[in-house]
This record gives sequence, structure tokens and C-alpha cells, in this order.
Amino acid sequence: MPLTPDSQLDWHAFETAYAVEETWFKLASASLAVLGASAFKDQVFTAFAFNAVSFPSISLSFDTDPDNRERNDYPPDWSNECMEVDVPEMGQLWEDGHARIEGALLELIDTADDELLCAIEEGYLHSLRKTMVRLETSHAFEQIRTCARFWTVVTQVDADTDEEERLLDQVRRRLLT
Repeated sequence: MPLTPDSQLDWHAFETAYAVEETWFKLASASLAVLGASAFKDQVFTAFAFNAVSFPSISLSFDTDPDNRERNDYPPDWSNECMEVDVPEMGQLWEDGHARIEGALLELIDTADDELLCAIEEGYLHSLRKTMVRLETSHAFEQIRTCARFWTVVTQVDADTDEEERLLDQVRRRLLT
């Protein structure tokens, strides 16, 4: 069902029509399984981000420096900012599985006014946060090696890390209570 700004679209309608969160969850879970069996299988990861660097594209960013947080080097200079490039099988998963959503979002973005665009972007980031919490609670990260203080975040270029953490924690509290 094509959705357009004239159909008084809100993010929830788009998310539902395209099963966005469910798709992201399945793609991220499958990506973690692929990563856990890849050349990176022995790597200990310290952080993971859904990196919305180029809305509506998503990169899967991983860090491997255990001292970044202690040095207060956050956000990290991601060791693997686009793991989907470093592990082509992950990239293919996302290319195949996210194309329909990304294409529909690009069409919507092209026709959206500023107010709708802001609402779509906020909904998009909120859905990424909900997906992150679902990954955490489903133990999806157990498919890779992680450090004891493994950090997760949903981020954008030049975003305020403290605010990003606050928003993700807010979603955690809402979904886990």
C-alpha cells in the first residue's frame, strides 16, 4: 500500500504498513549471526550502534576499543563504522531486506514538507531505539563476543551522545516496565 503525505501519514502508519521494526529486528539479528561466524568471530566488541548517518539509510557500527569509555572518547571513532561493508554478507542482507522500506521512505521524504519530515525522522529514530531494546532483551548480541560493559546506542552524525543515551534509556524503561 503506497503511503503519501496526502493520506495524512504518520510514522506509525508507515511503520505498520512496511513492518519496519520487525524487519529491522530480523535483519539485525541475522547480521549478528553472520558477524559471529565471520572473520570477526574472535573479535571482542565494546559497542554497537544503529548509525543513521544518511537518513533513511542505516549503518551497523561496531567499536572494539575497551578503553574508549574510560577515556571519555564517546561517541567513539567506530572501529568498524560500516560493518555491512566489512562483512559483505551483512551488507547483502540489508540491501535485500531493507530496500523496500528505504525506497518507500525516500519517496515519502521527497514529497514531505518540513513538519512531516521532522515527524518521520523522529519516528524512524524511535523505531530504531525500540528495535535496539528488542535486540538487547532477546539476547541477540550473544551471537558475537562482547565485553562486560557492552554499549549500545542509536546515533546520527554530530548528535548529542548524552541525549541519545537518555532517549534510548527512556525507551528501555517504557518497554521493560
